[in-house]
Amino acid sequence: MTLTGTYYAASFSRALEVIVHLAEDDSLRLTSADFQRWESLRDCQLSEPLGSMARHFTLPDGARLEITDIAAIASWEKQQARSSGMHFVHGLESRWLWVVAAASFLLAFMAAGYVWGLPIAAKFIAFKLPPKINELATDQARTAFVHLMSFEDSKLAADKRTTFNAQFMKMATTMDPSHAKRRYRLEFFAAPFPNAFALPDGLVCITDELIGKAKDDKEIYGVLAHEIIHVREQHGMRSVLQNSAVFLIWTLMTGDVSTVAGMGSALPAMLAQSGYSRGFETEADQGAAEYMIKVGWGTKPLADMLQRIDPEFSNLGNAGEAISTHPLTEKRVELLKAYEKKVAEPLTNPQKTP
Repeated sequence: MTLTGTYYAASFSRALEVIVHLAEDDSLRLTSADFQRWESLRDCQLSEPLGSMARHFTLPDGARLEITDIAAIASWEKQQARSSGMHFVHGLESRWLWVVAAASFLLAFMAAGYVWGLPIAAKFIAFKLPPKINELATDQARTAFVHLMSFEDSKLAADKRTTFNAQFMKMATTMDPSHAKRRYRLEFFAAPFPNAFALPDGLVCITDELIGKAKDDKEIYGVLAHEIIHVREQHGMRSVLQNSAVFLIWTLMTGDVSTVAGMGSALPAMLAQSGYSRGFETEADQGAAEYMIKVGWGTKPLADMLQRIDPEFSNLGNAGEAISTHPLTEKRVELLKAYEKKVAEPLTNPQKTP
């Protein structure tokens, strides 16, 4: 095959137009009016195809031969059985249908990674974090919450706090098989609103105002059971990690989970702002329901308390649920009742055995 090309010597950059002979004896011959060169093709490296860009041979001494007739080179490679896998890639890139299909696949893959991959990765990392990181995040978050939410020392009677604390520790031991790995403890505050929340290393905070709304201690224990599940499943840290996708991906790439400490003072603010997803709230409700049914309380105490401290958006119907990251109280109560019914059915309608 005979082609035209542009030759660039290794020692200078001046271009020289040459005739290129790709001979049957596997040799590359370059000729012009006052220039000749012969090389074995085995010693010359041909660049891979890339769109409509020119191809080039790199000669043993570093000289370069550029050929713009890429169709002719592709034909010659096919005849000589020299094609590499890049020709297949180049063929795909040259067809719009395949380009669109590849782009669609990439978008679908990224969406799947966001919807399913990030939560899985966040859960993996959250359970691998050194206890010291959880303790640091908890201490700083507690300080931030007390300051920002105007928490004061609890006014609850000491004997009442002792009773609640004893039951809380009993529940934590039962509900979390790995409770020894965490420093479960209950802390009471006076606040302008009823609330309870859990922090990563096992601290659960509850306000006097929430306790004051309870008509039965079991309602308090239902809320505490819900918070214990948040700790056990590391929902707080998982929420932070899921909301920090770039940092999460970097941690997975480096394999160094201790670098979460590099987030430093940002962790408390992120814990305060991230909240829990609907899935985490539902998981915590179900875990609490499982415990309450097992001890014979049923889910009614927790359902009653949820309705009594009805959160924002709870009476806005479907519109409220659409703008809230949490499931609405009405739906949470329905799920609690459905779960209790599901658990009770095998007991009231045992399957007959042959």
